Amino acid sequence: MLIVDGVKYELWIPKDEEKDFHPIVKEHSDIIFGEDTKYFDVSLKLKSISGLGSKPDGCVLNFKDNYWYIVEVELSKHDPYDHIVNQLTRFINGIENPKTKNDVVDILYDEIDKNKMLRAYVEEKVGKDIHHWLSKLISQTPIIVVVIEKKTDKVIEACKILSKYETYILELNTFVRQDAPNVHAHLIESLFEEEKQITGMTRKQISLPSVSIPLISKGELNSLKEGNVLIAPSTPDGVDFLIEKNAWGFIRIKRKADYFALYVGSPESRIMYFGKVEKIVDPRDTDSPISIDEARQYDTYKEGKKVVILKPNSLRELDDKILLGLKRAKMRNQKFVALTRFINSKTIDDL
Repeated sequence: MLIVDGVKYELWIPKDEEKDFHPIVKEHSDIIFGEDTKYFDVSLKLKSISGLGSKPDGCVLNFKDNYWYIVEVELSKHDPYDHIVNQLTRFINGIENPKTKNDVVDILYDEIDKNKMLRAYVEEKVGKDIHHWLSKLISQTPIIVVVIEKKTDKVIEACKILSKYETYILELNTFVRQDAPNVHAHLIESLFEEEKQITGMTRKQISLPSVSIPLISKGELNSLKEGNVLIAPSTPDGVDFLIEKNAWGFIRIKRKADYFALYVGSPESRIMYFGKVEKIVDPRDTDSPISIDEARQYDTYKEGKKVVILKPNSLRELDDKILLGLKRAKMRNQKFVALTRFINSKTIDDL
């Protein structure tokens, strides 16, 4: 049961996926996928080179970050292997067919072009040459999103098969008001927020610093000497500290760290930065890039906490960022992993 301002709402389970659940997902797609996105439920037949394929429930274009999503809307009562994995495997095989990608571009362009208001909106976001923008966008690897009313262990287990593509399982719950069944409340898991929310709540938008940091690939990481990687969680605002000080604070630490990595929370929700550790010091140390008086101005500082200093010019942005996994498990505390494991991890679940 959900209680909002003293009013009781009971959980409602959709009976018909297409009639009951699809419209809810489409209506609230801006909360699920973020602002500056558009949900399309046009018929996209994703056929593989061999001719096999399937039609996704929806397609979402992100005009701000230049992502595109293939959407599968499901009910947990269906067998996830028969429904979700079977469907999405066909999607994946289909979208790797160059002809299918061209067809998708043409279908989406026609859908945008026939709607004057939609065309004007898209032109404002991406410029006049919409077809060219779509061609570049669809040439990229899509993100797979499964929206389901209950994220069960079986669903999570089944979707691990789809590790080839970045895949998210998002839960959307609907509640009906006890004394007015036509009044609904939705509890929605969003791609860009770490917590579930009730529709209508304001979302905080955060931008990362615009400083250019060199990229480092998994291949380059493989050339490094084996050692321990200290991974620390941060808000996006914390990236300023990392860049400005070439250091990270403040943590309690007793183990040796050879490397440092930073997990940046919502809306990024991924491990983004990596560097080599030079030394770990107390803010009172003369080598500390921040004085003890400055340190005490931070809420995260407590007596005994240290500062991790990176080697000069070693800070890099990961080319292959480590994303949230199917469990959507967020990093709340620091942890150590071996460099080899860090390199081989695609998601937080793998660490």
